[in-house]
Amino acid sequence: MKKSFYSRRGNLKSIIFLFGFLLIITGIIYTQSLVSQLKQKASQDLQFKIKIFEQFINDPSNDLDFSFLLNEVIDKADYPLIYTDSNHRPQNCRNISPELDTMPLTELSKSDSLKLWHIFEQIRLENNPIPIEAQGVILGYYYYGYSPVIYKLNNLPYIAVFAGVLFILLGYLGFSHIRKSEQRFVWVGMAKETAHQLGTPLSALSGWVELLTMHPDKLDMALNEIRHDIERLNKVTNRFSKIGSIPTLQKEKLNDIISTVVAYFHRRLPNMQKRINLYQNIKEDLYVNLNADLFEWVLENLIKNAIDAIGDKNGKIVVSAGYTHDQSSIFVDVTDSGKGISTKEKTLIFRPGFSSKKRGWGLGLSLSKRIIEEYHDGKLFLKESKPGRMSTFRILLKV
Repeated sequence: MKKSFYSRRGNLKSIIFLFGFLLIITGIIYTQSLVSQLKQKASQDLQFKIKIFEQFINDPSNDLDFSFLLNEVIDKADYPLIYTDSNHRPQNCRNISPELDTMPLTELSKSDSLKLWHIFEQIRLENNPIPIEAQGVILGYYYYGYSPVIYKLNNLPYIAVFAGVLFILLGYLGFSHIRKSEQRFVWVGMAKETAHQLGTPLSALSGWVELLTMHPDKLDMALNEIRHDIERLNKVTNRFSKIGSIPTLQKEKLNDIISTVVAYFHRRLPNMQKRINLYQNIKEDLYVNLNADLFEWVLENLIKNAIDAIGDKNGKIVVSAGYTHDQSSIFVDVTDSGKGISTKEKTLIFRPGFSSKKRGWGLGLSLSKRIIEEYHDGKLFLKESKPGRMSTFRILLKV
């Protein structure tokens, strides 16, 4: 089950990566198609204008001001233009640079001439020149590039890819940092949880030893309690030995497991400086495949959280179980009359390291969720919470 969980998580990462890759490829293809259409439209626009210009040249009866047509219609385009003579020598240019556009080409310095020639070579490779003909004679050629907007659009996919890769890299580093932080919380929490789980029965054993030293006549009573504490130590050992490996699930009577946990807390509640009533509400026999040691651990964590939620006041905790309406699952609810959970904390309660208690280490709910969902293929979630009044955590197990 654990293997299938990590397999699903790995498949999800692969699907997300593939989806992101397809989005990038689709964006590049779409942008390049758009750029190609804009280039074609720009070429057709210039060719149309030049053909009109040619018609006026070839019509002697036309008295239109050719300079107006040349300067206001053709040369007003927003893309680079270089007009050459019939031998392809540059005679005039537009939209190259402020200096070159306003200076006669015969007066260019050597550096400006090299700059113009470099640009001329670039746009010559981009498009075939458009000839200007008059009476069947080629007067010159128009070499042209494209609008700056088209060049920007052409570079947009590469910028997007770079930004996407940078975002993925930063996201990976960020998530790695979060994962390492969670791992640190888990290690620290597990160490403290181990000390806490072992500390209680060990302290009790030390107390019984002291009692027997002072009152040897109470041997029978002490031995009975010592057996309980040794059983508790064995149970704790079994729990921690199963974390990190795939536990064996067996058909168990859920009623008995819940009764065992409730009885354990009934022995401990009188030692607390408050009155808490702990009930169990199960109306029928329930059988389900689970690991008893781990499932008891989950119930203990939920009841401990319920006791902490009640705080210093008196309160009530109810552990109820039964079939869901569709009979496909068995639910176990732990309901307390405590302080409830705020809206902000609802999204954080199962995160390793999060705790609303000053001395908590934020592992109980996270560990419980992992035990239920990864090892038992079930669900653990906050079913209901009313701040200041109550909370209910629900476990769902498949029948």
